[in-house]
Amino acid sequence: MGDLDYRPFPEERDDEFSAFMRYAFSPEEGPYDPEEDDDDREHLADYRGLFDGDEPVAVCGHHDFTLRIRGRDRDAAGLSAVASPPEHRREGHIERLLRESVTEYRGDGVRFSVLWPFEHPFYRRYGWATVNRYRWVKTPPEQLAFAAEASDADEAGEFRRLDEDDYDAAADLLAATAERYDFTLARTEPWWRERTLRGWKTDPYVYGFERDGDLQALLSYTFEERDDGDGRAMVVSDAAVADPADWDLVFRFCRDHDSQVERVRLRLPADVSLLDRVDDPRELTEEVRAGPMFRLVDVPAALAALDPDPDLETAFALAVDDPLVDWHERPVRVAVADGAVDAERVDPDVTGSVDADVSAGIGALSQLYAGYRDVDDLRAHAALGLADGAPDGLAADLAALFPPRRTFLREGF
Repeated sequence: MGDLDYRPFPEERDDEFSAFMRYAFSPEEGPYDPEEDDDDREHLADYRGLFDGDEPVAVCGHHDFTLRIRGRDRDAAGLSAVASPPEHRREGHIERLLRESVTEYRGDGVRFSVLWPFEHPFYRRYGWATVNRYRWVKTPPEQLAFAAEASDADEAGEFRRLDEDDYDAAADLLAATAERYDFTLARTEPWWRERTLRGWKTDPYVYGFERDGDLQALLSYTFEERDDGDGRAMVVSDAAVADPADWDLVFRFCRDHDSQVERVRLRLPADVSLLDRVDDPRELTEEVRAGPMFRLVDVPAALAALDPDPDLETAFALAVDDPLVDWHERPVRVAVADGAVDAERVDPDVTGSVDADVSAGIGALSQLYAGYRDVDDLRAHAALGLADGAPDGLAADLAALFPPRRTFLREGF
């Protein structure tokens, strides 16, 4: 095997990329046949490959989007479609592909990377860490009857099916959602058209509740026939509301399908529970599951993007253990004052060696940055350490610099 080259996957070889995806994620469908592929959707990802000469040994997709992180919309890189053919597996190609991808993100000035893992431990070893949980609910539709008593204001509105022309209205609804949940994605018009209104295998139904000309709720769902005794199910893969009080609109809409389905399955934010509202909680199942994973691409740049409390003043040296890239090998000097963060890598040729006051793996630091885990939690599990000689009150300063946030990334990619 010769020297490997990381580069864009040629557009004229899209069929080859599709064959990779079929084998990796839908092998039960058999080999990919471009003559049978009638998918005309617009691809939203930029494809990358690791090549041995002209032969791809690993591939992935890069998404460019905006996520609400710590109360501000920030550019992020979505990593998806990571795959390698069976004849090239267990040769270190995926690790190289991940390293090259993160290097590209850094070169483009992108500070954050997020992905949905096929296996959490696999990506954890390369520095990504869980950034939110979600609640997976399964219930007979009649258990949602509590939501049927609509207020007069609710009755003034109505549900209707949404289409491409509803992008602006949906964008306003999602902007309201972003005020409550970090990691809300700012969907572009192509995303609305190709990912919200269309599905990978089956296009979903997408409905919204409109009141006084404004969307108050939306949900995306499909129907599945199960062979596990549950019969037909209405599967709500995405739902959002402008106001938490409007969740009952979603639940009522699902209840009204009781003549069609035996079960309703919903993916909800982790802080939305139905157990104490249904008539018989034994008829309902709720599971809290791990969601997408996140990592900081460049720690000093990410720290400099923070907006700390103007009254917070602190300084410390931070050591980061990153198993994937080498630009986090040197400690980072961090100074916080006047509502800004100054973060620079230590140059031992100029300043000499520096002992770290704080040490963390890149995954734990990413969770702290996101607000998914706090300082006390990470310290209790030995994921973040303070040196014996660290400045007094540093733990409290770190807690003030990284207060917890509610996170919920709903979109798959």
